Amino acid sequence: MSRSGPAASSSMQGSVKSRWSGKENNELPMKILLLIAFAAMGLGNLVMAAGDLLIADFEDDRYDGWTIEGDAFRKGPASMNAGTAYQVTGFMGDGFASSYRGHSLKPMGKLTSPEFTIQRDYINLLLGGSPSTHSAGVKVLVEGEQVACIAAVKGFHLNETSIPVKAFRGKKARIEIYDKNPGYWGLILVDQIRQSDTKVGFEPVTRDMKITDKLLLFPVAKSGTSRRMVITVAGIVVHDLTACLAMSEDEIAWWGYLDMGDQIGKTATIKLEEEIGGSVREMIECAAEPRCLLPKYGEKYRPQFHFSQLNGWNNDPNGMVYFNGRYHLFWQCNPLGTGWGNMYWGHASSPDLVNWTEHKRALRSGGGKGVPLEQRHPSMATGACFSGSGNVDHNNATGLNVGDQKTLLLFNSDMNAGISAFYSHDGINFQRWMQKYPLGITGRDAKFVFHKPTGDWVAVSCLENKEHGRHFPIFTSKDLQNWTLKQNFTDVHECPEFMELPVDGDESNKRWVLMEASSEYFIGSFDGKTFVPEHEEKKVTMIPRSCYAGQCFSNSPGGRAVYIGWAGLATEGMPFNQGFTIPMDLTLRTVKDGSLHLFANPVKEVESLRKSAEFREKDIELTDGNRSFSKALSGELYDITVALRKKGAPKTATITIGKVSLVYNFATERFGKIAAPLKDGRLNMRILVDRATVEIFMADGYSYRLQTRKAMSGTKPGAISIKLDAPADSGVVVDELTAYPMKSIWQ
Repeated sequence: MSRSGPAASSSMQGSVKSRWSGKENNELPMKILLLIAFAAMGLGNLVMAAGDLLIADFEDDRYDGWTIEGDAFRKGPASMNAGTAYQVTGFMGDGFASSYRGHSLKPMGKLTSPEFTIQRDYINLLLGGSPSTHSAGVKVLVEGEQVACIAAVKGFHLNETSIPVKAFRGKKARIEIYDKNPGYWGLILVDQIRQSDTKVGFEPVTRDMKITDKLLLFPVAKSGTSRRMVITVAGIVVHDLTACLAMSEDEIAWWGYLDMGDQIGKTATIKLEEEIGGSVREMIECAAEPRCLLPKYGEKYRPQFHFSQLNGWNNDPNGMVYFNGRYHLFWQCNPLGTGWGNMYWGHASSPDLVNWTEHKRALRSGGGKGVPLEQRHPSMATGACFSGSGNVDHNNATGLNVGDQKTLLLFNSDMNAGISAFYSHDGINFQRWMQKYPLGITGRDAKFVFHKPTGDWVAVSCLENKEHGRHFPIFTSKDLQNWTLKQNFTDVHECPEFMELPVDGDESNKRWVLMEASSEYFIGSFDGKTFVPEHEEKKVTMIPRSCYAGQCFSNSPGGRAVYIGWAGLATEGMPFNQGFTIPMDLTLRTVKDGSLHLFANPVKEVESLRKSAEFREKDIELTDGNRSFSKALSGELYDITVALRKKGAPKTATITIGKVSLVYNFATERFGKIAAPLKDGRLNMRILVDRATVEIFMADGYSYRLQTRKAMSGTKPGAISIKLDAPADSGVVVDELTAYPMKSIWQ
């Protein structure tokens, strides 16, 4: 495997610089690259066989001798030293050819080498960028005619690739690197072009394997490019996804798994790409449980009283529903990678919103439109499983309810088909609802609500077009099959949440809340057809960038609105990536000006994790003569309550926990731009300190902010302090400061 630029030494860079000197016949002066020399320089698994002839390594600041057309290559090779390598990895030395300029995919152009004579069986190179030769790629031209054209495996990582040219030995040739797409994935990345008699790269392989247990374990690589893998059983596609798998044991970063519980005793055919000389096929194995290389749920950045999936990437919470006495949480996930991709739906459930059990993944990404539904696993979509919602079949629209037992429904954005339904009777095993697949609703991310007064199903999706811009179409149906568009609600974007809540707890006085992915929202009325907001500007409770794409559990007991959002946690080096907020109760309350506001507070159940209070301070007065107060925190996980009461006209109070500081302005009643209104001169706060995050509920939940504490993760916050800035005749009284150490949900 190749190594990225920073790992290459400056002495190595100087030894392999290509020079186009324009000798007779306009041929490139080739260099013999000895494998032993590069092995001594520590270039890992990069294959540089004895006798290889270097064509170009792009270590100069210009493409000397190459013909440049268009803008893409006009500025010369990209370079680590020049700061133009961006997020690219896998190149060798300092420079490489790149059409990705200025963080832009728009430049197009062509780069053609000087003429050379083909003297080896292969042209080997490091290649990244677009997966389509229609957009960008590398051509071999022999005596002016194209004899080969290849594209990369999609990604910003450069991989070794071979182009067979044995049939053209002794003939004149040129290399053409091109980018002719100014749009999505219009880029090409190339390095270390050489002639060789050694084939490198990846090749398709197959393994037939008897399934002896419920999981298949896969070794995930520390770095590289994801490649497609398809698993079939008796002609049925049971998994179709991409993964960056380790080709040898020393490349393993962590072990991922795929569910095969319904295939035990059968033979699975695994088709994947394996690096030449690799052994990934032999490392795949069956197991009863996942394999963890780090302490299970004890990793450095692992949240301890927030739920997080065991491994892989997660983003949007989806399909949240209360069913058969348990809260079911689903989410988009990548089962075999810590970066965004694949988009299965993960699944966990809890009886109390605190203690969670992770189940097998509920929905699987599909293999595309070319695979008939009957040749796919019942829980497999056609494309990626994007956002959606969940509910129970209140009116037996599917005809699947059995007596009083309702059917659990998941509504998924199948990105190759449309919004589609899956169902389950046990809450664990799901299959496509084939009565109508897809449902015929335009858009994606739909929230499905059963509107009892009309007996209609209401679906709110998201869509962007020229007529309405970004908007939420609102549809209704009696049977989940025939849908009527009732409204296009504009100026909103992604992942709608739509819920009815009582005002100030009064069940006879309710409003509807329409929320977008950013958690900004409108409050208004809904008659089953049209949503009418009571205000013009969006309201904010969850501060933007604190969390994203959250939703509430459908069918919650007593109509309770329990919200969970996606928390963007960077967890490099861990087998998992990203996380979730604490579950929050959302309530509508009347505020000072008579308007309504959505409040968010941790669910009451979280208090069950509290240990005995580490300290409880009351009636501490901060004045001009005593401006600060601090208490040591001996642990790592806390639930802290704070109540401040102003005396006179204090200017600010600064609350600091470890390295997280919040400055409250008493005149504006804000933390910076975040509104936190006083109530009778008092500010009440709740602060949850977990290993990866600090969550602050301000002014009894009027505003919510999440801040990651990655730099502090695995360490103690140290202390909580309050510092006053006030004139001599004013001050602040700390009515209460209580710190509860928290238990871990994993122990």
